[in-house]
Amino acid sequence: MGAPRLIEPHMYVATLTAVVASTTLTIGLYFMKREAQRLPSLSGWQPRAWWAFVSDPWWVLGVALQTAGYGLYLGALRDAPLSIVHTALNAGIAFFMVLAVIGLGERPRPLEWLGVAGVVLGLIVLGLSLSADTPDGGGAAGTDVFATALVALALVALLIDPAPGRPIGVSVASGLLLGLAGVFAKSLASAASLAAAVLGTDLLLTLGANIAGFALMQVALQAGRGVVVVPIFATLSNLVPIIGGIVVYGERLPDHGAAAVLRPLSIVLALGGAAVLASCGEREAVGRAQVEDASSR
Repeated sequence: MGAPRLIEPHMYVATLTAVVASTTLTIGLYFMKREAQRLPSLSGWQPRAWWAFVSDPWWVLGVALQTAGYGLYLGALRDAPLSIVHTALNAGIAFFMVLAVIGLGERPRPLEWLGVAGVVLGLIVLGLSLSADTPDGGGAAGTDVFATALVALALVALLIDPAPGRPIGVSVASGLLLGLAGVFAKSLASAASLAAAVLGTDLLLTLGANIAGFALMQVALQAGRGVVVVPIFATLSNLVPIIGGIVVYGERLPDHGAAAVLRPLSIVLALGGAAVLASCGEREAVGRAQVEDASSR
């Protein structure tokens, strides 16, 4: 058996494009989180509250950066598998932590830094497991079942979070739906022509999943601290397409050499880090609710 082939040049270009997309998306997310802290609550889903968001220039700038970043992301998907693109996109988690500490004044606790370290380490390990032997996928198969399962999991996450504002449940649901949008986006980016992309159902599915995930993301940004909710929905929104690439598009995992060990290890590390952040968020939300309840008596 010969040595694995080197990654083709277009893979490097796609990876660099994904890193630029991640940076753009993260800066946009920072502006949206910063403004969400002072804008009306979206928990009641009132049109007046949403109007306050769309009329805020900094929040609109955040949305514009998110849109530009998503365009770069679609460009990266044309030339690389979901696993490679979403590995690069996860760099935004660590970048957001820096912005949250410097710009938002948030102070992560040691356990939360450990959770982020687990996520970042998992993504580094995932990057080490990539090679040109990773196929860039074929036609989609089983998308309906995969999408139904993710929507069901999102509903479960919303229902089982007992904390006020459901910050963890909303963040998990947002990440699952945004990740599902990434699965649909792969087919959209691979369309034979612009007309085929505009007239096909993949555009509607991508938009629908993105809008639902985006709305839930805004609620999560208001309900919980950025250093907790952002790593959760960012990790899930990148892990779901990696899993979708395997299940839906047939992007196989490495079956020999070090990569066969590194790829599963990376997923365990990333999910473990997200679980640590989720548990921190639950304890803080419950504790805050108990204090508020005691002060109201």
